[in-house]
Amino acid sequence: MTKDASNDSSAAKDSPRPTLSERLRSLAFPRSNGGSPQKSGVHGDTSNDQNFTHNRQNLPDPCRHQLGRKEARSPAQMSLEIQVNPTGMRLGETFIGCLETDRPHGAQHVYERLVSTATNSEVLLENRLSSIWLLARLRCDSDGAIRIAAMPDTQGLAALLTRTEGAMKPLPSSNRNPATEEAPPSRSGRGAVADNSHRSHSRSRTRSAIREQSLERSPLLWTYHDQQDLPPGSAPVASFSLKAYATEDTSVAAIDVSMWLDIILDVLDKGIEWEIYSYILVHLPSQLANVSLFVRHLAKIEKLHDLVASQLQKSRVLDPPASTGLKKGDIALCLYHTLTVLIAYSGWWPPQKTTDMVHTFLVGISTWDRTARCCIHALTLCCHEIPKAVDRCLPLILTKMSQIISQSHLAIDVLEFLNHLARLPAAYPSVGEELQRTIFGICVGYLRNVRDTRDNGSDSTNPRSANRLSRVSGESNLQSPSGRSTDTEKDFHEYVYTLAYHIITHWFLAISIEDRSKHVGWMAKNLAWKDKSGDEIMEEQSQVTLDMMHRTTYLDLGETLRPPMDADDEGQMIKKTWLLGMSIVTIETNQTNGFTYITKRQASGTTFSTYRQAYQPLPSHHVGAGDQANVGGENLTARIFPSHVLLQLASTISPMPIPLQPIVLPENALTQRAISTFDRIDTVDGHKAGVIYVGSGQQEEQEILANTISSERFTTLLEGLGTKVQLQGATFNTQGLDRASDMDGTHTFAWRDRVTEIVYHVPTLMPNDLETDPQCTNKKRHIGNDFVNIIFNESGLPFRFGTFASAYNFVNIIITPETVQVPAPAPSSQVKGAAVVSRDFFHVQVMWDSSFPETFPVAAPKIVTASTLPGYVRQLVLNASVFCLLWSNRGGGEYVSSWRSRLREIRRLRERYMNTARSANEGYPGMGTAEDRGGARSYKDGDDWKGTFTMGGMAEEDHVLMSLDFTRWT
Repeated sequence: MTKDASNDSSAAKDSPRPTLSERLRSLAFPRSNGGSPQKSGVHGDTSNDQNFTHNRQNLPDPCRHQLGRKEARSPAQMSLEIQVNPTGMRLGETFIGCLETDRPHGAQHVYERLVSTATNSEVLLENRLSSIWLLARLRCDSDGAIRIAAMPDTQGLAALLTRTEGAMKPLPSSNRNPATEEAPPSRSGRGAVADNSHRSHSRSRTRSAIREQSLERSPLLWTYHDQQDLPPGSAPVASFSLKAYATEDTSVAAIDVSMWLDIILDVLDKGIEWEIYSYILVHLPSQLANVSLFVRHLAKIEKLHDLVASQLQKSRVLDPPASTGLKKGDIALCLYHTLTVLIAYSGWWPPQKTTDMVHTFLVGISTWDRTARCCIHALTLCCHEIPKAVDRCLPLILTKMSQIISQSHLAIDVLEFLNHLARLPAAYPSVGEELQRTIFGICVGYLRNVRDTRDNGSDSTNPRSANRLSRVSGESNLQSPSGRSTDTEKDFHEYVYTLAYHIITHWFLAISIEDRSKHVGWMAKNLAWKDKSGDEIMEEQSQVTLDMMHRTTYLDLGETLRPPMDADDEGQMIKKTWLLGMSIVTIETNQTNGFTYITKRQASGTTFSTYRQAYQPLPSHHVGAGDQANVGGENLTARIFPSHVLLQLASTISPMPIPLQPIVLPENALTQRAISTFDRIDTVDGHKAGVIYVGSGQQEEQEILANTISSERFTTLLEGLGTKVQLQGATFNTQGLDRASDMDGTHTFAWRDRVTEIVYHVPTLMPNDLETDPQCTNKKRHIGNDFVNIIFNESGLPFRFGTFASAYNFVNIIITPETVQVPAPAPSSQVKGAAVVSRDFFHVQVMWDSSFPETFPVAAPKIVTASTLPGYVRQLVLNASVFCLLWSNRGGGEYVSSWRSRLREIRRLRERYMNTARSANEGYPGMGTAEDRGGARSYKDGDDWKGTFTMGGMAEEDHVLMSLDFTRWT
């Protein structure tokens, strides 16, 4: 032995024994002899970078095994090595070495030994955990090729269980209050959740006792931190000779994933050691998201669902060790994250199983404080993925949500759920009047909460949740029941306010036209509220909502189009315009034949219609007067004026209070400009979003924006997000895209309903001119100004938020596809050569700008099927866009919707012309604040008539003649 070698040996002998996490770290990122990190063949998920803590100093020689070396070892040598080094860590090293040196059958054998080690209670706990470390990081691609995930996306759950550096701050024992953690178990009876567990009831008491004894605190063997494991730009590499299922190719080996699933089921059922149990809790959701790895073992995935659902439904969640400071609610939240990922597998399940899943999420809304948000987000995804199950449970869901209105920290989550649901008729085909009223009641309840907060200048956050100490100090929002601090909660009040009104509008339009009138009276009463002086107020958003009901209660046509004017009408038309209530009415009448065009402009839309006066031929012996004199037995046509049409449609001889009388607008340039300005305001709220394709290996802005071709899956997404529309000559708001010269391409995609319009900026549809514009600045001027971008990432690499440098890109929705090869006809078949069909799944993750509050209202990453992806993502875009518009205006004023802008234009006209000599000389009654009403108080049903105004049609005592004189306004 040389002197240097002797010194190395002595140093290794004297150095402290490394912790398991330090030794595990060496597997993923070993050190070379020179002390610098050496890149291994282990690559991870394309997600955020979180890994085990480690200390690379003082590692013993066995931990410095160079995984990158490619020398071949015979099967006999490999077998001997496994026998001599039976520990999980050494097995892990050998497994990774087999992958790197393309020895699939050796890797298959090592996998079986890893499983054996993980289940052997006689093996040291740290060695069993090191085996589970590798098993939990197994992933495969769409072809089943196995790889190792060096960067699993599990930091949030690790923080929840205090396994991150920021979370490892002990709380005083006095902060442990089980009374605030969970509610008593649900009673059995009507509406109780059914138990479909595969386990028998006979051993539940014994098993529970065993669990509580087994979950004792062990030495801390694993933690996480956020340092990178691999150099930037490293791409995932899979072993194409080791697969997750058997094939006909004898040179390809396969591992039996069901063996690992058996371990998971046993650990979750029995608890075993806390270090192993907690590790699987944290890492299981991330692994289950790799559908390709488990799709051929659906029977055991169902067992996993049954086990988790049974524990959650019956509140049989395992108790964590008391020394951890954790509670059952923390464990339940981890289990709910696992259950949320299992929604991706529900397409293979029978209806009762999906219904049971929805019931389980319902339990989590009220049983544990901190699980409510996760469960509501999961129910939102269920609306898209299993709508029939949601429909079957909808009465229970809405009842549950109506009971938690007082918990203001859940307002956004509940309202976003209702917003998704409103656009998915398949999830509520049987909703009746009572449930419709429940939905409106939830929205009205949240509106009252926001108004009370504004009036009182205080936050209505539930003190029980707001005062709870967080174990993670803001590092993750998973561990806080509300997920938002008191100060942050105030920033969301306007979003809650806007969402509530949007949902009222969407749900009113979703109701059948036969049922809409049943809700108008109730809505009119509840949209008004009393100010501090006791007067009832109808704020702007309430006014435009009632205006929408006025237009749509008995008509479901949406926008109307002005009919073309006949040649006979040219030069014969007389036009007159009035302010009629909160609308602008223009009547154009042909004096000779009585044909009339009527345009009614309201805050929520413009209606075009026609009217024609019917004539009866005059009898032969009739003698007319003046212009109507009979000459030679011929009838001369009577002349008709626009004022006559208005009188026929809008008035009788009954007295009309002065404030309610129409106001004549003069036919001058000022009126025309005002009407022209009004007509330019859209009747829908406009939104925009970029839809960006990222090709294989692409990471830089220029190369991504330069794409003019994409993939079939990207095109399918675009076609689901909207409709392809031509830009030249477009009559809608193209959100900055050129409509004249095809500078931004010939087409784009857009989507619109009765309330909202969204235009997509798609760089692949825009032309390139790399010689004069190598940085694609023409495309960047659109993408860089979009608050929200959809990133379709087929690069195989993680997407960086700052890829498109901009001060306005607030939210990125990252979509990463995964094609799953599903055996047909039996998914659980292991027969070699079985026929397969492809099925696409997509990982959807939302990233947001650091200027946003840490608890920006978006869900955790989800797994979404191809058929539901466009609708789910589009609604995420709309919700995010609304929030961004509110957020961007928080310093310089409020965000005003299109309908409110149109209402304000009408009010400006009223203010300008209400004091004219022949028009009403008071503000419009009963609407807005006292200032809006010119100081007059609001009228209340049952009040004595005081001569100011009334909504009942009575005349002022002192102005009876003025109330009867219709020539004042005609």
